[in-house]
Amino acid sequence: MGDPLDTGNEAGPLPERTGWRATLVLRWAQRLIDCSPDIRLSEADLQQELAKLVDELAEALQDPARAEESGRIVGERLVELHATGDRSLACTLELIRDCVVGESGVGAVGHLLQLLTSIAAAYSAADRERAEVERRNNTQALLRADRELKASDARFREVFTSTPIGVAISDLDGRFMEVNPALAEILRHSEDELLTMAVHDLFHPEEAAYLNAAYAELAEGGPGQRLRERRRLLRADGEQAWTYLAVSLLRGADGEPKHIVTMVEDISDLYLLQERIQYQALHDAMTGLANRQYFRTRLEAAQGNFPPDGMLTLYHLGLDGFELINDGLGYETGDKVIRAVAHRLEQLVENEEALVARFGGTEFAILISESPHTPAIPEFAALINEELSEPIYIGQHGIATSASIGVVRRTVSEGDPTNMMWAADVALRRAEIAGARQWELYDPDLAPDERTEAQLAAIMPGALELGEFEVCYRPTVSLATGSLISVEAQLRWSPPGHGALGHSECLELAERSGVTLALRDWMLRAAWEQVATWNRAGYGTCFLMELSENQVRDPDLVALVRSVIEDGDLDAKWMHLAMPTRAVMDASEEMLENIRLLRNLGVRPLLHSFSGSAPELRSLRRIPVEGARLAEELVDMVHGCEDQDDPAVRAVWQLIPLMHDSGVKICTGDISDEKQQRHWVEAGCDFAVGSLYGAPATAWDAQALLRAFGVAQPPHSHD
Repeated sequence: MGDPLDTGNEAGPLPERTGWRATLVLRWAQRLIDCSPDIRLSEADLQQELAKLVDELAEALQDPARAEESGRIVGERLVELHATGDRSLACTLELIRDCVVGESGVGAVGHLLQLLTSIAAAYSAADRERAEVERRNNTQALLRADRELKASDARFREVFTSTPIGVAISDLDGRFMEVNPALAEILRHSEDELLTMAVHDLFHPEEAAYLNAAYAELAEGGPGQRLRERRRLLRADGEQAWTYLAVSLLRGADGEPKHIVTMVEDISDLYLLQERIQYQALHDAMTGLANRQYFRTRLEAAQGNFPPDGMLTLYHLGLDGFELINDGLGYETGDKVIRAVAHRLEQLVENEEALVARFGGTEFAILISESPHTPAIPEFAALINEELSEPIYIGQHGIATSASIGVVRRTVSEGDPTNMMWAADVALRRAEIAGARQWELYDPDLAPDERTEAQLAAIMPGALELGEFEVCYRPTVSLATGSLISVEAQLRWSPPGHGALGHSECLELAERSGVTLALRDWMLRAAWEQVATWNRAGYGTCFLMELSENQVRDPDLVALVRSVIEDGDLDAKWMHLAMPTRAVMDASEEMLENIRLLRNLGVRPLLHSFSGSAPELRSLRRIPVEGARLAEELVDMVHGCEDQDDPAVRAVWQLIPLMHDSGVKICTGDISDEKQQRHWVEAGCDFAVGSLYGAPATAWDAQALLRAFGVAQPPHSHD
């Protein structure tokens, strides 16, 4: 696309100008031709000349020191171009203002006012000078110059009365000699009222001392001969008006100070908009509470506003089970509950030096500067949940909430904002683990472990991307024959500067870091490819992989397994997937259907972490699984009993036949010696894992393990 200002005339194409510059050149040329009959240039040539003036204006707006000189250049050049019609100056000032003000922030308004004043003054001076020269040339020219002078005065008067910027001319004592209608409108005085006043009568009380001194210095002709300030004035009704003042000193022919010109731009709407934007940036939109950023700022300010030995207590709240409200009653109801909780928390601390904030979602925070009457932490934590437990009535529903609370208490001098907010978050997570309505005080002794875990969780996504994880394998054996049934795939990660992390630790960190599903997908594919490699080498064995709760609840699990199987060349019977009992015990019909689909693919679904409760036993009759691994705490309890007649041991022994009656084979873990092995053989267990059969090994070492077990034929079935 060509340059929009290229008119194709002989003067050549204009340099590329876009935005307000291009708009101003085109509109300016059209308006001057309409209102200045003495212009002798074609529209294209006029655009060339005006484009240079627009560039001069742009540079002046960027450099305030150029304003007067640029204004002189523009004003004089307009007269040279014979742009001296009755409306030429007025339309010029209006166009510059309209095109430039949208591109200017508050700080540029003063530059624009100064520039407009300089243009008007230079234009008028040049206009008069041209008229005066013509007058001296001949009588006819003199008469014409007189007419032009009067016309110029009329034009200046028109600008003075029609501009939306308030303008006042006062004597050196500040008494108004002349004011325009715009100033009267901005300050809500009549023009006659203003003419009985002085500029000092309009200053806001908090601005008066500064402005009085500034005007006095200006009237004395000191070094500061102009004032460009964002200041408050008073309107006739006493309301404050935010304005941008452009004040200049006018000198007489003898060079002595004579008058003061004050130009007033009303920026109240802009100021209120900025205030609103700032408020929104620091407050939660739903509740009006401080947000995390503002809360941190106030926490930082507390270090300077309160005595160093004063006590600060930070309560970090997380609402318990809030997803039930959103899922059961809808998000609109959930939002109303959030607002009600915010209001109650504010009421709870209305007699304290405190700040309540919403960190987002269902998390809130309260910062209290303690006083003698401030409740102790246990008492205040109880008050929070007592307040939240009162039903919130929305429609026909009375909804009660509760909160888990993390607490940090520090002196003001020790109240580092970053550390306090982190510590409160750590304490909250521990409270949530303890259960609903619990509170936890930050324990500095646990800080190193918490920080290390947080760091590991933070770098885990990158570690997965960089291939730092490896899959290890440990044998599952038949207690009846001692033969290998499968190899169980387990994760291992050795972060830089840290020891090796095992399977359980990796899964816990994955939950915190949000890579649970990505880690599962990678591990499943890696293990499946390894099993295929072993099979091609003549070591036929299947593998077992334990899934976490989030991994098994993923609705895309079946699609993933199908994709993995289809991408390989093995039958699905080589894959065993163990699911957490707690996740599937009360499984929805959708999850049960997923388990059935896995079985239909040929995959063998199992359970792990089976503790033998009555609900778990009942669930075995409806969940289509082939085996179950006893929970670690159950196995540890049995191993800790010296007497096999111990009631705990007998209870476990009685559990095994019940599981067999449901058609489920049983696996036990952590077998470390032959005594433990004999015990579980006598108990009737089918399979076992543990250090007695081999520790988790890398794929290379696991191949040697397969040879040791004599694996060279298709795998044994769990049947």
